[in-house]
Amino acid sequence: MDKHQIADIIRKRLNLEDREWSLIEENPKFQNLFQNAIEASKYRLVGEVIESKGCHSGHAVGQRLIFDNSGNLLTQQNPERVCAFLMPNLTVLINAFFENLMNGRDPNEVMFNTTGCFDTGPLCGGWGHVVVRMHAELS
Repeated sequence: MDKHQIADIIRKRLNLEDREWSLIEENPKFQNLFQNAIEASKYRLVGEVIESKGCHSGHAVGQRLIFDNSGNLLTQQNPERVCAFLMPNLTVLINAFFENLMNGRDPNEVMFNTTGCFDTGPLCGGWGHVVVRMHAELS
């Protein structure tokens, strides 16, 4: 597959009008993305729960949250319940991994790859707390 085929797949997925698509297609940064997307498609992003206490959604140590390389939660490969209060902080990490992939860098060069949910735990007035470490792996 070449960068033109990748661009066609992305265009179909976005379902944009010709005028809108031309703004993307003519932008040099997206030319770089189209080229790097081929290699990036070999990866998936995995958030692994490394600490969990008092999680109402049942996230437990060792549990994995699986996303494709574009940041889509792969629902068939994930727990039945995924806490919405964990997702915003994971989104920040997913964006960092996505940036590395789309710029042709090693996705695992993200230095600060660990985050947690918004709940502060009972000592700080909350219920519990979950910590997740993100990495990219070949799918």
